[in-house]
Amino acid sequence: MAGVFDGLRVLDLSTGVAGPMTAMHLADNGALVTRVDSPHHESFAPHSGSRVWNRGKQSAHIDLQNEDGLAAFRSLASMADIVVESFSPGTSNRLGIDHATLAAANPALITCSITGYGRLGRDRDRPGYDALVAARTGLLYDHKGRRGTAMEYIAGRPGPEPDFDAPDDVVRGAKRSGPTFPRTPWPSIGAMYFATLGIAAALRAREVTGSGQWVETSLLQGALAAVCLNWQRVEHPDAPLYWMWPVDSRSIEGLFECSDGRWVHHWTLRPSWVLASAEGDELGAVNLDTAYRDDPDRISMEPDGMLTGMFLQPLLSEAFRKFPSDAWVEAGAAAGVGVALVRSPGEALADQAFLADGCVAEVDDPEVGRIRHVGSVLEFSAAPGRVAGPAPRPGEHTESILADATAPQAGTPRTRPRRGELAHPLEGVRVLDLGLGVAGPFAGRVLADLGADVIKVHSMHDTYWAGTHMGLGTNRGKRSIAVNLKRASGREVLERLIERADVVTTNWRPGAAARLGIDYEALRERYPRLVYCNTRGYEKGPRSDLPGTDQTAGALAGVEWEDGACDAGNPPAWSRSGMGDTGNAMLAAIAITAALYHRDRTGEGQEVSTSIVNAQLLHTSYAWIHPDGSPAPWNHADADQYGLSTFYRLYECADGKWVFVAAVRPEHRTSLATVLGEESIGFESPEKIAAILESRLAEQPAAQWCEALNSAGVPAEVVDEEFCRTVFDDPQARASQLVAETHAGSVGRFEDPGLLVNLSATPGIVQRGPCMCGEHTREILVEHGYTGAEVDALAADRAVLDAAVRT
Repeated sequence: MAGVFDGLRVLDLSTGVAGPMTAMHLADNGALVTRVDSPHHESFAPHSGSRVWNRGKQSAHIDLQNEDGLAAFRSLASMADIVVESFSPGTSNRLGIDHATLAAANPALITCSITGYGRLGRDRDRPGYDALVAARTGLLYDHKGRRGTAMEYIAGRPGPEPDFDAPDDVVRGAKRSGPTFPRTPWPSIGAMYFATLGIAAALRAREVTGSGQWVETSLLQGALAAVCLNWQRVEHPDAPLYWMWPVDSRSIEGLFECSDGRWVHHWTLRPSWVLASAEGDELGAVNLDTAYRDDPDRISMEPDGMLTGMFLQPLLSEAFRKFPSDAWVEAGAAAGVGVALVRSPGEALADQAFLADGCVAEVDDPEVGRIRHVGSVLEFSAAPGRVAGPAPRPGEHTESILADATAPQAGTPRTRPRRGELAHPLEGVRVLDLGLGVAGPFAGRVLADLGADVIKVHSMHDTYWAGTHMGLGTNRGKRSIAVNLKRASGREVLERLIERADVVTTNWRPGAAARLGIDYEALRERYPRLVYCNTRGYEKGPRSDLPGTDQTAGALAGVEWEDGACDAGNPPAWSRSGMGDTGNAMLAAIAITAALYHRDRTGEGQEVSTSIVNAQLLHTSYAWIHPDGSPAPWNHADADQYGLSTFYRLYECADGKWVFVAAVRPEHRTSLATVLGEESIGFESPEKIAAILESRLAEQPAAQWCEALNSAGVPAEVVDEEFCRTVFDDPQARASQLVAETHAGSVGRFEDPGLLVNLSATPGIVQRGPCMCGEHTREILVEHGYTGAEVDALAADRAVLDAAVRT
């Protein structure tokens, strides 16, 4: 069976991280991807991840600076389906390969552009290096979390319990104040997700309209993707249930050091189990009689829960330090409790269970031999993908690619039949969202923003979660029906909903859907066009039945190791701007959208899936190892988490503010020395240079240094701690829908990050505010053929919850 993108031709002009990763997903799933590289330099050579992100592609040296090269590229583009590029705004226009020019010759072409800040607006020409975007947006303050939570900071409030500080042993990476640098390039990761989603959405739209379009996203939008559940501004922040402590920088987070010096991540917290297990001289085999939700000793998510966590932290730390990490992992597995070893990326890639699952793959690299890295992370039952091969040598396929450009069929555009009109990419698609927590429902939010009619199927007791900031953030754009699936009449309601659905999406534990008769095998014969998605926490293997979370998957995959700078001797860190749960959801949304594209072409539905582990392995995909376990060299954050090197790091200035310097090219470094009055400086000793830079940059305010550096051509940004506040009132951000304003029944006016990918012909849409539990039950049931009296009877029988919100 061919991959879901089989038959598509893709030209990859991108550099950096986001573009090559986006094109990697296309290659993994059947597209013929050709990297167009300059013959004057190897555009992807400096990145350790290049061997991963460029796998399965062809490479051709084509010089876009001369007419012959441009002519060859235009000929290839006339026959292509997709072009992926990451030029600075205006560059493609100057070269004559902008979307409008290419689409004039090939109307079915989809161009995906990834920039730093978008092609419009005041920041369009600012340097688009990942860390500079993280600095300008203040994302470097969100890595450790904001005191009181980001929501309270945005509201200008200290948050609950302002007089209490975190316990001494709640540590995250470097023990210092100020912004910190996480190894994971979160703006690029977010941009990669939305670029891939935008391409899949544009392909689906093209099947209907016959036309291509321009897909655009940016590292700025990627940064917003990383914090979109935390950056909220609401009218009534004191509404019951809204505030939750896990993203407060003072909160307990479940990272504990064990007697062997290794760290584990225990989440969600079950303090009674930990303390009872560690009570004796040997680690006890304590089993739990209740699920987490029903545990009378669980820590509540409200302010009192944060104080309870502060009190319990030293007790839990002492308990974990009594026994080695492997004993705790085994005890957690036996009890069905989340306990994961914090591993390096190298250890993660050496995991045989990951290799057997396919989330880790081996290839024979033409330059370094057999290597192991993240595998194909999107799973399709009818059109499975695979890692097609290693990254090519730069220019390896130049001769054959140039021959294609001059072949008789060259210049013949790929035409598509026109079936109808679309206002939005997923217009007319109905999605049943049965997801739980964050990793499930966030996929539905993303699909709603593409125009799908997303019905959130809440349980009867979801009133609590739906009112929290996480629940609100994941359920924007949907309608809610609350159904009691323990009642036969409730299951009949769900069956009627499925009859009219195009997509069913869940993230339930193995076997849960089958017990209700709504797993894919039970539904596929009755609904052959159905796209069914059930995502997991871990790989398909020994951990399948364990509770999977953002935190435990991040521990296993190496994200927490790298983001905490563990190689430098630091404790691990769980980033508040991470994308484990939301990354899983983004992969699910991409797979669902691609499966809809496949269905439009073939009439065939299918099952798709992914996992939180898949997303977290993708986040460390700059890493690869040899089969014997020895790691390749990749850059690590330093112990103080300033950055990756002397010339790509944070520096504190005279006013206590910080600048991030990205002097990545030799000319940048020469100009930096001139600005500092250190023209005679030698570049042989990074430690000596760092000391000079620290001393000199501490002499003047951050804004003054940033202006001087930028004027000299040195990429630098002030770390803007206030950006998360000012963006909501920025007219430009509002006009471009970077932020959205809607309404939610519990908190009134609700503002959060808006549309994070732009499609020129079939744009996205923020349809409505977050749905409350059961808010649209009656409306949805009537749409599905129930009478008002039947709805009343179902509600009276507690088969459904009719909780319409009056505004």
